Amino acid sequence: MREWLIALLALACGMSGLVAWRTLRRERSNVARLNAAIQRIESNDFSEIAALAQANGPLAPSYRTLSAIGKRVQWGKEELEALVADVTRELRLRKEEAESATQAKSRFIAAASHDLRQPMHAMGLFIARLGQLPLGRGADGLVDNLESAVQSMQDLLDGLLDLSKLEAGAVKANFQAHPIEQTFQAVRTALSAQARAQGLRFRVRPTGLWALTDPALLQRVVMNLGHNALRYTSQGAVMIVCRKVQNGMGVRIDVMDSGRGIDPAHQQHIFQEFYRVDGESADVSKGMGLGLHIVARTTEVLGASLAVRSALGCGARFSVTLPIARPRPAAAQPERAQGVGARYADLQGIHVVVLEPDEQVRAALEGLLLSWGCAVFAAAALEPALRRLQDGGFAPGAIVCDIALTRPSGMDAVQDGPLALPDLGAVSVLRRCVGAQIPACLFGGPGELALRAQWQEQGVVVLDKPVRPAKLRAWLRRLRAEDAAAD
Repeated sequence: MREWLIALLALACGMSGLVAWRTLRRERSNVARLNAAIQRIESNDFSEIAALAQANGPLAPSYRTLSAIGKRVQWGKEELEALVADVTRELRLRKEEAESATQAKSRFIAAASHDLRQPMHAMGLFIARLGQLPLGRGADGLVDNLESAVQSMQDLLDGLLDLSKLEAGAVKANFQAHPIEQTFQAVRTALSAQARAQGLRFRVRPTGLWALTDPALLQRVVMNLGHNALRYTSQGAVMIVCRKVQNGMGVRIDVMDSGRGIDPAHQQHIFQEFYRVDGESADVSKGMGLGLHIVARTTEVLGASLAVRSALGCGARFSVTLPIARPRPAAAQPERAQGVGARYADLQGIHVVVLEPDEQVRAALEGLLLSWGCAVFAAAALEPALRRLQDGGFAPGAIVCDIALTRPSGMDAVQDGPLALPDLGAVSVLRRCVGAQIPACLFGGPGELALRAQWQEQGVVVLDKPVRPAKLRAWLRRLRAEDAAAD
């Protein structure tokens, strides 16, 4: 009897253990399913929410609760996605409107500067010619003041032109290994006279470092920073130096001054367009607040970093950091012609063809070139100049042409030859008539940037209106020096 009881008890224990094991296994499966459902909801998978609500068993209430939570999460996600889509659509619309407004502003600036450029161009040439005439002491002072005012207006127009080019994305960097001393030499030459006139010490420390950069854009940056430093320094000194940084992997150009300094509250705004620390000032000679904005935009094109360090009463230091480059062997430079006694003696006898449709500009340009000793034939269009060259009475050594006359003409389209250049219009026709690649200087504005890049690659100089007489004179002197070196 006892054996039967023991056997029955053992069987009961076994049955109980089996039931407990199966129950534990079922609950473990339910828990695993519950965890899997939670993970799917966490990963934004709501495909089994409806099935959870229909679940049975001890965990059915938990499944139904999880199903309700999942629906709320799903609805919230859909609402958030709809809100994000609406906001994104609104931001895209605002961005397009802002880009359209920026393009419209750039077009307006370019058009306005173009309309102002012609009279300013003529005015600058007339004033340069007037300054060469013998005048009384009082008249000399008036001419100096007039020239200073025109210079300020030209600086403002140049700033507007640079800004329109940068905002239009038309400025592309031509990276190359460049000796920074070449940039420093140009800045030293251009700004030394201004520093002396202001009674300031101006030093550009020589350097043997090279940088990977665009030489023309870098010169514009350093020139603007140097000019800005002189403008806001009333006494003391301005210094420009270059040194290695970033463990020898970069070079940093510092433009330092002993001016009044910049309040830290303004330093984060000074690179914005039309922002001036002394915004209440009406002094046009201080500019319109474009210089530092143009510097900032240009350094972006160069991929360089721009920084400022300053405090009130302690001057300012503007720094531009560029990748360092390995120096290259210096190319042999042709010897330059030495200057002679007379101020413009090196320009005597240069034969220049002037093509300028504007009567005032043509008269001013012709008078200025004649005062330098050049032989000039000036015309409003191609045909008179072409007839004069065909008669053989004039052998041009240079062409000065308005950029409007460089558009292809019918004569240019039908002629062909080894000297043909693409899309140079009147200049191409004159070159073929003479049978030589006569050096040409084009007076233009901000338009036709793609063509201008091609022309510059072919050695054609392009000067933006209003053209400073000194730039035109420097170009003619360079031509005379090159001719002398070739001889």
